[in-house]
Amino acid sequence: MAKKAGKRSKLWSPGSKRGIISICLVLIAIGVSIWGITSGVFGGAHAGNSQQSKTSTSNLVLPVSPLLFGTNLGLFNGNDQVLVSATTRGLLQQIHTRIIRMPVRSSLSEATEIQAAQIIKNLAATPLVVLRGAVDPNVLADDSRIVNDMNRIFGSGVVYYEYGNEEDLLGVDVNGYTTSWNAVVPQLKRLALRGQFVGPVNFQYNRTYLTTFLQRANPRPDQVSWHEYTCDDSWASSICISHIANWTRHFTDARAAMTATIGTALPIMITEWNYAPNAVPNDGKNNNSAFMSSWTSAALQTLAANGIYASMQYSVTNTAIPLISPNGTLTAQGAAFLGQYQALITNGQQPVPLPTTIPLQPLPPVQGNGGTPVPAPTTSPNTFSSFSFEDGSTDGWSGHSSEITLVQNSASVGMGDTHSLQVTINNMQADDFPVVSVGHSNLATYPQVGQTVAMYIYLPAGSPGIEAKVFVMDNQYHWFDRGAMTLLKPGAWNRLAFTLPGAVSGQLRQLGVQFTTPANAPVSANLYIDSVGWS
Repeated sequence: MAKKAGKRSKLWSPGSKRGIISICLVLIAIGVSIWGITSGVFGGAHAGNSQQSKTSTSNLVLPVSPLLFGTNLGLFNGNDQVLVSATTRGLLQQIHTRIIRMPVRSSLSEATEIQAAQIIKNLAATPLVVLRGAVDPNVLADDSRIVNDMNRIFGSGVVYYEYGNEEDLLGVDVNGYTTSWNAVVPQLKRLALRGQFVGPVNFQYNRTYLTTFLQRANPRPDQVSWHEYTCDDSWASSICISHIANWTRHFTDARAAMTATIGTALPIMITEWNYAPNAVPNDGKNNNSAFMSSWTSAALQTLAANGIYASMQYSVTNTAIPLISPNGTLTAQGAAFLGQYQALITNGQQPVPLPTTIPLQPLPPVQGNGGTPVPAPTTSPNTFSSFSFEDGSTDGWSGHSSEITLVQNSASVGMGDTHSLQVTINNMQADDFPVVSVGHSNLATYPQVGQTVAMYIYLPAGSPGIEAKVFVMDNQYHWFDRGAMTLLKPGAWNRLAFTLPGAVSGQLRQLGVQFTTPANAPVSANLYIDSVGWS
């Protein structure tokens, strides 16, 4: 990365500006021509391959892909801000959103899906549609309907299709995912007018999953994708920024793995990115303009410097880190997004990747709800070797998905004591797998290989059917659980346990419990977690 910055200084040395400017204009024209021929914006069969070769080209830096400037629709229901607000749609155009990722949820009507796709078309953005994938028992029929709808809306325009979404987080291993891909995607490819099919859509970079998928996938994906976040919501701002440097290592490793596996490096799409997947409003980061501007600019510069073909911020509205606020104005992240588009695309500046380690300037104090500066904490967060929740707090536990609407300490019920962790679940369906977990920054010790993690979950009498299982994530971001879910018995404390296998590496990053339901209709309920420990 330092070499790229050095080249820029050499190119613009004093005494040679006029001649160099002429040469650069020619190179830019050539680069733009190459981009137009090879990119998926114009429907190339292997969109973005020229952009991906950027890292191995020593003398020519191609233009940054405009598809770097993308976002996700929240689209949790038919009242999404993008659907109902003309002001929001206008701002999406003003910040030059070039690609929009559209989820297709089982809770959405077909009419809402069509409305969202039509808005993407009207905004002149490229669509990336998230198909139902391996977790859907009716995947071929459901995904065929989606592709037919997109054919009618976008006609001969390119449509990117991701097969599923974070199915590794939902417990689908690479064998199950690839088997489903091989059975369904060939039929969808024949159906899609100008479809590009993308996988494996991991919730984080996973070399083993990616390489195994590429070895067995038939057809080969047109692009590969995964998601990138940098920290847990509770971590310090400096850590969230410095961990952007990990992305460069992921991209380099992925290209090396692809080349070793299939002989070429496919274009990379980062179809979700932001600082934390579990952010909540006013968390000290999303309400700190200085942090949001610094973090977002560094993230986009790093994506650009690494020649990433397309990326999508999560998400434009209806989440804790939007580009556009509920009152119809740009957030600090939205303003930084626009600023980087103007710098990298409009002005054609060469991106500067984030160094592996960076000196961080102290950020201004976060403004609290009353406008009073809130001083940075002087002590580290509380850490625990077990969890009884008797201190009256959540002890760092948080929910991860839209189906978990509240995580709080409760004195309503306890497992041999008076307090527990209350988890409120709303509208969870059979293909939803929400998670409640605690990060390693809140663990004074952590379970070791061979130890058993146990916890108790209380489901009140009369509650609908809910299943659960314990999981851990190791320091290599590998997910481990016992596989099968346990159906919770209402009106009783249910003991769940999981013994850590030998493959678990180092200190755990997350420890928690995952839920789902066997019911045919959405379920809502309160659950209570207590007496979490390991031995």
